[in-house]
Amino acid sequence: PSLAVELRRARLLVAFRRRYAEACREIMGFERPPADSVDRWLLEQLAHPRPAGRQADPLLPIPSIASSSRVMLRELLAEVPLRLPKRAQGCAQLRRALQQYCKSAKRWLEELPPSSGRMSALREGTQSLHEFLVADEVSAKTAGELREKADALSGEGGLSTLFQAEVEPAALRVIKIVNDEAERVVAELKDFAESPTGRGEGSAGIPAVSLDEPSSPDEVDGCAILRYEDDEIRVAALHVKKLRALYELRHPPPQGGQASQASELDFRRRLYLMLRRYVTFIGLDPADRNACGGNMHAAAPETVFGWLKKELGVQCEVFASPLNCYFSTFFSAFPDVDAAFGSRGSFFDVDLLPEGSYEVGPPYTEEVMELTARKLLDQLRRGAYALSFVLFVPDWPGAGALTLLDGPEFAAYRQSRHGGAFALAMGREHHYVTGVQFFEGAGADSARRYYTVPHGTRVYVLQNTAGAKRWPFSGDHERALLEALRSPG
Repeated sequence: PSLAVELRRARLLVAFRRRYAEACREIMGFERPPADSVDRWLLEQLAHPRPAGRQADPLLPIPSIASSSRVMLRELLAEVPLRLPKRAQGCAQLRRALQQYCKSAKRWLEELPPSSGRMSALREGTQSLHEFLVADEVSAKTAGELREKADALSGEGGLSTLFQAEVEPAALRVIKIVNDEAERVVAELKDFAESPTGRGEGSAGIPAVSLDEPSSPDEVDGCAILRYEDDEIRVAALHVKKLRALYELRHPPPQGGQASQASELDFRRRLYLMLRRYVTFIGLDPADRNACGGNMHAAAPETVFGWLKKELGVQCEVFASPLNCYFSTFFSAFPDVDAAFGSRGSFFDVDLLPEGSYEVGPPYTEEVMELTARKLLDQLRRGAYALSFVLFVPDWPGAGALTLLDGPEFAAYRQSRHGGAFALAMGREHHYVTGVQFFEGAGADSARRYYTVPHGTRVYVLQNTAGAKRWPFSGDHERALLEALRSPG
């Protein structure tokens, strides 16, 4: 990969996010785009095998995916008239959500053309909700009754469906802009990569990527600064030490002389390419707080990985990166920049995994989780040798992936020992490592490194017959694994 192309990609993606935000505001009237909608759009592209027969962009391999998939369209329409929280619990939270929904519905009524054929039904539905909320007895409604009302509004044939049908043409205009802008980004990057500036690394060969690290090697909470041209990435010094160790496992540094200097320059170059890619992908730029997107890069804590390694022989992660990996070998989204640090490629590009015990922590989007479940099922059915997967997913009842995992197709492979399909870590009773653990100051600061997971986390232990024999999973194992999730570090 080219340094110049990677920096150009970063700047084009920042501009893309801003153009998308403008389209959402100007066409849909949103103050800001739906949370994580760009991230889900990116992740869905990366969760498909790379297109065969052509050189695809590593970050935008299917730039027009919004045309064939309804994921981004659903995200846009879910905000109309207002997204109701699927997992809201208490009466006060549900009442407040319904009140905000009613207020937004009234605003949409004012903005829609009065000639709409659905206007009468929209007005009646909004008025009915208003009357429900101002009635004296609403304060006595149980959480179950309020949840039922919310589900009726957002379910099939509900008020949300009527509003969304009216607004879908506008949402499709936003989708067209997304497709056009993404195709433009890919075309511009292709042209730039073929230009002298994109092909060359400077007239004097590889241009310098500078790396400023703390003067003391024992300073674990310091900041390291990586610079290329006018781009600056500030990261935790602790993470640079980890990344150097991963790199040197595959590229042992020569001792002294010009070879040692060349090795250091190559490490800095590869370090910049990898960091710049992930900062662009995650959309949380430590140097530009105006370019912040979502964050789906979190991971189970070290206590869990240590337990998995000792008790179940896990030695590889199916979804990781050089930044958040525990093991020195892993599968990741960007093999072109990750391979130097231990990546074995993308899980979705692999035909059949080798024999082994794996940790599986996919990004928490329903589309990627379902694709992951289907891929795991295929691996378990086809593997003629020992395979074991410990899968961590959010407790989102009704999600397609969970329905599949709980169903008959996985029955022969599930190893839960308490009588159900999975083990459950309760919400607010376990911890994860934040997805921005590599940011300046986050490496050694446990208050920034870990967070309490608000929702439940399901743990599925999936093994074929040979895997269950080689790595047996007992009731004691299940209890110990849940305990490992409780305490960070």
